[in-house]
Amino acid sequence: MSTKTYHIDKHEGYTVIKFDGELDYHQCKLFEEEIDGISNGDNHVIINCESVTSIPKDWLRALLRMQINLKKDSKLFKLIHVNLSLTNYLKKEGIDTTFKIAKDLRDALTEVGLAPKRTLDTEFINPFLNATMHVLKVQATTEARPGKVHMKRATDQTMGDVSGIIGIVSDAFNGSVVISFPEQTFLKIMSSMLGEEYTKLDKEIIDGAGELTNMIFGQAKIVLNDKGYGIKTAIPSVVSGKNHILTAQSKGPVVVVPFESSAGIFVVEICLSN
Repeated sequence: MSTKTYHIDKHEGYTVIKFDGELDYHQCKLFEEEIDGISNGDNHVIINCESVTSIPKDWLRALLRMQINLKKDSKLFKLIHVNLSLTNYLKKEGIDTTFKIAKDLRDALTEVGLAPKRTLDTEFINPFLNATMHVLKVQATTEARPGKVHMKRATDQTMGDVSGIIGIVSDAFNGSVVISFPEQTFLKIMSSMLGEEYTKLDKEIIDGAGELTNMIFGQAKIVLNDKGYGIKTAIPSVVSGKNHILTAQSKGPVVVVPFESSAGIFVVEICLSN
């Protein structure tokens, strides 16, 4: 049996259908049966086309029928992440104006007032925590566990010896993520990551804080952008110095997450503002 080439994810108020690879003729009947239920529901529907360069005619007919049914109930139907190859294919088929197209999920949801709110809730924080644990485990064979999440007060000071900082930038909000290590924790992580024992800080391994931050940010960004946050690519920076004090890169609430790990303790801070 062939691998399913589409995935349906239902959210509050909208459903995302993502095409993944070549659309199999034999799966179209199953697809039609599944989307019939969606067409009669209360959700807007968004088709993520980033992985396809063409859509077979039987699949196009199914999408067109879905669009018509949704329109009857004043529901949104849009294609997103339409690449140049798919655009040219739709033009060749003479249906490039048949379907409404949005740049990405956030743009599509904004049209109906469903764009995610810019709040420091678990939906926004958890991708960074999960990415931190995953990256350290995969890149540095270091098991990490988050502690109690809390809001940073004006009088609180978070100090570190090596910190990676990266900005969170989108059309609707900005902020920053900081991951800060005591010297000994960082040396153990870098030793494991690079396969060589380090006992003191130097430029080579200090730059590793930026690499770790970039990988953590990149994984979290994928998850959040799938939810419509529209976060853009950013370049990390590194601050080093014994017991330096971390300052948020933008004005707004700051969440502090202390971590314990097999290499030692460290802290992640997430700030978000308008």
